[in-house]
Amino acid sequence: MLIVGRIGKPHGIRGEVTVEVRTDEPDVRFAPGAVLRTEPGATPRAVQ
Repeated sequence: MLIVGRIGKPHGIRGEVTVEVRTDEPDVRFAPGAVLRTEPGATPRAVQ
């Protein structure tokens, strides 16, 4: 496992978040269908 980004606090009326990108290939890591874990042992979620 490796760190690809850091999720910021939600803001705005829709609860949008920012992502501090920490990877050299963000187009590949955050592509639709990519699976990322938010914490060790967390349930994986697909990027949409």
